[in-house]
Amino acid sequence: MITQFTTAHLRPGDRRDYWQDVICNAFVPLECTLANTNDFSATLAIRELAKMKVVTVEASPQLVERGKDNRFSSSDEFVLVSLAHRGRAVIRQDNREVTLSAGEFSLYDTRKPYQLSFSDPFQQTVVRLPYKSVIDRTGPIDHLTARAFSNQQPLGRLAYDYFMGIAALSAEQSPQILAKIADQSIDLLSMAISPFLVQDKAASIGRSTLLHRIKQHIAAHLDSPELTLTQVSCYFGISSRYLNQLFNDEDTSFGRYVLATRLENCAARLSQPHYDHLTISSIAYRFGFDDISYFSRAFKARFGVTAKTYRVQR
Repeated sequence: MITQFTTAHLRPGDRRDYWQDVICNAFVPLECTLANTNDFSATLAIRELAKMKVVTVEASPQLVERGKDNRFSSSDEFVLVSLAHRGRAVIRQDNREVTLSAGEFSLYDTRKPYQLSFSDPFQQTVVRLPYKSVIDRTGPIDHLTARAFSNQQPLGRLAYDYFMGIAALSAEQSPQILAKIADQSIDLLSMAISPFLVQDKAASIGRSTLLHRIKQHIAAHLDSPELTLTQVSCYFGISSRYLNQLFNDEDTSFGRYVLATRLENCAARLSQPHYDHLTISSIAYRFGFDDISYFSRAFKARFGVTAKTYRVQR
């Protein structure tokens, strides 16, 4: 889905507040200061691709800040990737500052304060990725925020061109294709920044990579009654104890993670009108529940209402 916004239809005095709301909804709560309120113009297009957003921005000079006074919550934990097309962008975070020119990109972390400064009219693409999904592949990235990566570097060029291609993608794509694009985007970004990752984190990154592969396996086999701790351990050639230790890193267990993933997938189907022709029990069976009474109890414990009520109140 592509959603577009523009200040062109507004009176100059109304544009700042409108733009403030637009960028907060597109990214996270921010404060925007305009260089010239009387001559400000901006357009923004958002492409929703499963768990990621690709936002194209063209606007007049401004200062954007995410400071200590803004709302910080677990729902705002993202890695933002800014790709510069035109104009210069100064990004400040973690006591570092970088100036991006056309063909360069940089990362910043919405869990912490940051500042973006545009002294001239600019155009850029910003990719918003779930923080957890990124660090599952890379390990900590605190030392990589507010640093420049160039499309003149081979891996940087792959990432830059790929994200630019997504920004030009038409809206007529299936949910399955969009989900694959989102996953491949995170993998490609991880590969692009991999030469700069801290080497002594290799063991931690190895565990995170393995856990990510296990989660992909679980997602692909949610409907299988053979999706057990023993089966998955054998598939990956590791002990059941070690597999559970990987999930312990995230304060959960294999069993709790599988149950939560199944319930979240059921809830997602129940919330979409496209699946209204399916019964609740058929959706539960689709995601590996062979005991409807158990599913009903687990669903209500997780979401606070029955599956039927959840569908009605979506």
